[in-house]
Amino acid sequence: MDLFPTPVDSAWWMFAIPAMLQTQNLSNPLILLFVLTSFLAITLLTWAFSTGGLAWKNGRNQKGNVTIPGPRGLPLFGSLFSLSSGLAHRTLACMASSQAATQLMAFSLGSTPAIVTSDPQIAREILTSPHFADRPIKQSAKSLMFSRAIGFAPNRGLLAPP
Repeated sequence: MDLFPTPVDSAWWMFAIPAMLQTQNLSNPLILLFVLTSFLAITLLTWAFSTGGLAWKNGRNQKGNVTIPGPRGLPLFGSLFSLSSGLAHRTLACMASSQAATQLMAFSLGSTPAIVTSDPQIAREILTSPHFADRPIKQSAKSLMFSRAIGFAPNRGLLAPP
């Protein structure tokens, strides 16, 4: 068993799309233009009708329309490009002030939804709430914070009341 897929394994779509379109190949420019235009239209419509980007539209909000202010972001990348320049905490503070987000701000990092708080009382409530106390700790976040953030404390579940 090979560790890396062969070109035959990863090129299945080159045969599936022409079969669905009932043509011999994708070398016809009109068919290729139709496929690319359809993909672009679906991506833009999904982006246009979701308030926080694609990450906030995938059915995670079952309690209705709860709007948290925040930037829209790009369809597939979210707000990654706006966070790539400068210091992240200053960029997030600038984004929060431009969106008039005084307590919470929602944005997406690719397909991952994220929430940032600017209020210390809300941060304390999030860190000590029983709703968030039993969440698993992601190894990537732990490595990013060098295992020193308050959310990674070994007794953080004890702070939450039962």
